[in-house]
Amino acid sequence: MESRRPRVLVVDDDRTIRATFADILSGEGYEVAAARDGREAVHLAAAEPFDAILLDVFMPGMDGLAALRELRVLAPATAVVVLSAYAEAWTAKEATRLGAAAVLGKPPDLDALLACFRGLTARRAVE
Repeated sequence: MESRRPRVLVVDDDRTIRATFADILSGEGYEVAAARDGREAVHLAAAEPFDAILLDVFMPGMDGLAALRELRVLAPATAVVVLSAYAEAWTAKEATRLGAAAVLGKPPDLDALLACFRGLTARRAVE
């Protein structure tokens, strides 16, 4: 029986950043979808399951923390990794309080990002 590739949603308002993370994660064997803001991320997560979501905090419209609040209700088992260009203690604390699996500075260390996703999706695969 063939195993399913882990599904990841990349959410960032910057098209170049979205494409870069999508390419990196695709190259690591993930099936990747992308959203340009929190509202689109919530819509996609409501329509289809993801193993993990990479979510930027500062976006126009619905920001990452507002999206995280909705995602915890819609997809409570989905691991959410929050990215913040302004890695303020308050942002990290609030994202963690809202249920983020991890909070990384932006731009993240690529090795740390990949290790985080490997761990999260491996844990999800055995659940």
